[in-house]
Amino acid sequence: MSPTLALLVSIAAILILLRLKLHPGLAVFAGSLLISLLLLPTRSIPELMGRTLVGYQTVRLLVIVICALTLSRLMDVKGLLARLAAAMESIGPKLAMHLVPAVIGMVPMPAGALVSATAVKDLANRIGLTPEQATFINYWFRHIWELSLPVYASVITVSVVLSVPLSSVFLTLLPLTALATAFGSISSYRILRPKKPQAAAKKPSARIAYELLRSAWPVLLLVTLVLVGLDAMMVLPLVLGLCVVQQRATWPDMEQSLKYGLNPRILLLLYAVMLFKAAIEGSGAAHALFADMESIGMPTVAMLVALPFLIGFATGLSLPAVGIAFPLLLPFMASDGGVNSYALFLAYASGAAGYLVSPIHLCLVLSAEYFKAVLSKVYRYILPPLLATLATAVIIYLVAA
Repeated sequence: MSPTLALLVSIAAILILLRLKLHPGLAVFAGSLLISLLLLPTRSIPELMGRTLVGYQTVRLLVIVICALTLSRLMDVKGLLARLAAAMESIGPKLAMHLVPAVIGMVPMPAGALVSATAVKDLANRIGLTPEQATFINYWFRHIWELSLPVYASVITVSVVLSVPLSSVFLTLLPLTALATAFGSISSYRILRPKKPQAAAKKPSARIAYELLRSAWPVLLLVTLVLVGLDAMMVLPLVLGLCVVQQRATWPDMEQSLKYGLNPRILLLLYAVMLFKAAIEGSGAAHALFADMESIGMPTVAMLVALPFLIGFATGLSLPAVGIAFPLLLPFMASDGGVNSYALFLAYASGAAGYLVSPIHLCLVLSAEYFKAVLSKVYRYILPPLLATLATAVIIYLVAA
């Protein structure tokens, strides 16, 4: 079987398994085994699996993500997120409606929009938002940092898959957060403009700044250290250790946080993603796909948009959108001169568009259920800023190319 056909069969198998509601980790693992069986000698597969498991890139990815998830859970357990929300609300009702989910969104957690939803529900009622409007604002601004912040597994995985510094990935994707914030703000401004909520009690700006620093310092320190060039594999354990000491975390706190960070379902997904990448690289399937698409004249921009979007939409998750699609797109994004930052930007934006609009995205489904919103009506608010962000990413890529 040709490498291109085998690759397409494995992707189709993953999507079918996901459609059958198999866990993404198991689906990607099955797809990895399938492409390995189709293209590699059978006796080499166990060696590939073992080499991937103990390989430096896999270990590095696991250490970083485990620490990031443990840190996020510890911040939640110790009340830092609740304190953060309270500080935000004192700034002003309309602004707080954006800031609370955005600041809570700096900490990665599955179904995190439900956490921010509980923090802003009373505020949304005081402003007079409909359930669909409240769901959109909470959902959209909860995810702006997942587009670039180096505490998210998807952003970390980009760094590992492309073998580039995490700081470089963050700086490349940061404009995507800016675009999503700008277009989301335009939509939310139209919603909030006619509303006249009762003004919240003001706190001195110095007090607000102090509360923000006191609550969000682990994430702020993490981002700062990564940006100055320190390896995330060293930074995350360091920040986690400092948070444990500063918060005087007890063993029950740590047990709860570590249980969250060592979630076997997430660890399996991370390993499966790295195995899929290794199988693709070992078989030469990505380069074969690239050559075949060149031969039929398929535009590069079409692949950079379609493949990440499809995977993101099918899984409702950011990590598979990167872990499955990016190894396939390596010939488009990497060259002897380094990484094409515009191709990376477009591919990540496309994957994000896919999972943000996916009807199986837990954050979307659970927050809509929490606010008692009709999901079809929520899409009326989500689609304009989503399409505007993706269209801008396409334009940027085409102009740069």
